[in-house]
Amino acid sequence: MQSLGSGTVGAKGPGIGSAQPGKDVAEAPSLFGFGLTNADRAARAGFVVSMAFLVATAFYGLYLSGATKSLFDEASAFADKAAYDAGFRLEDLAVSGSDNTPKQTLLKALKLPFEHSSLSYDAAEAHDRLIALGWIETAEVRRVLPSRLEVVLTEREPFARWKDAAGVVHVVDREGRLLGPSEGQFETLLLFSGEGAPAEAAVFIESLADRESIRSRVAEASFVAERFWQVKLDSGVTLKLPRKVGELTLSRLESVLANSKIAEMALDTIDLRLTHRTILQLREPTTANRDKAIALLSSVPAPQPALPPRRGRAL
Repeated sequence: MQSLGSGTVGAKGPGIGSAQPGKDVAEAPSLFGFGLTNADRAARAGFVVSMAFLVATAFYGLYLSGATKSLFDEASAFADKAAYDAGFRLEDLAVSGSDNTPKQTLLKALKLPFEHSSLSYDAAEAHDRLIALGWIETAEVRRVLPSRLEVVLTEREPFARWKDAAGVVHVVDREGRLLGPSEGQFETLLLFSGEGAPAEAAVFIESLADRESIRSRVAEASFVAERFWQVKLDSGVTLKLPRKVGELTLSRLESVLANSKIAEMALDTIDLRLTHRTILQLREPTTANRDKAIALLSSVPAPQPALPPRRGRAL
């Protein structure tokens, strides 16, 4: 009888408990062995990380010291000069819509002549500088490489002139915006003065739109203390008008200017600021001149001489 403990029990097939020749039945992975196997690879990775850290630290130190900025600036300047020498430079300027903007003002806003390459020209900044000019309402700046700059402008319409406290005459638009110095131009536009006058100029001019007999005689209008108008006529007479010039005031003014007796009085000022009173001031307010003015204003038409009786027989 064969003993169960003296033999080896075999199993057919690739069962879980089957033994493989030449190998241990159960071999557990070793952490120490894994470390020995990958030691070289880990050392190389650590070296790369350490070098990257040292390089980054060095660059950061240079950045803090400002040394890298000079290096980058030199490199950028070298590249810009190379592009400039290669033909990328602004040599052709095409401008349309610039009728009143002074040429030098336009070139200054465009920063021309441009000493760097056309690749470094900032068209957006040029657009913003143009819009900051009083004359320019809209602007379009296009850089056409390698050497062309195209500028399309729309200018504001001149409406009046305004003389500031220093005596400089500016052109203003309908909204009262200062467009630029007059420089002897636009002499046909009405001249204003006084603080706040540009903003009120449009209302004043429009009130005289249907009164050409008055408008044609106005030489200058001054806005006094932002309360009333002091208007100089071509004859030298000064008018004082309310801030809001209405139809009633203009009708009274036309009557005064059309009165031949008042024209003989050598007036200095006609004050129409009060609604129901007209104040006349003589250029030379002597007693004799006042008496003459009173006589002219109070005189009545001379009576017509009586006709001689007709002779003949009565019917």
